[in-house]
Amino acid sequence: MGLRKLIRKTSWYKNYQARKESKMSDEEYFIYRHKKIFGYTPDFKNPQTFNEKIIHRILFAENLFDRNPIYTALADKLKARIYIATILKDFHANNTLDSNKDSLVSHTNHITHITTGGGGQI
Repeated sequence: MGLRKLIRKTSWYKNYQARKESKMSDEEYFIYRHKKIFGYTPDFKNPQTFNEKIIHRILFAENLFDRNPIYTALADKLKARIYIATILKDFHANNTLDSNKDSLVSHTNHITHITTGGGGQI
């Protein structure tokens, strides 16, 4: 094992890296991290790859995409239901489509084919 790898495993070096990264601006941090992971310096102002486009939206579209922590919770269905239920005390959503099978209407004037992901018919 090389000396460089040995040093990078120490807690002192990890703390140093964390302090160094915490002093960077958002754009500097994203450039540093992107270069470290992908091996090239990105251009977030003129994004080409999907990763660059996501970071571009985070950095430069602040009016549209703020960093509100509620968005993370709302991305999870269960947490979203809990959050909405606390806001709207009388909120009762159907759990699944399967729980409401009796209310579905079946029409016999057409044939329904269920397909699998490959396009084949069952």
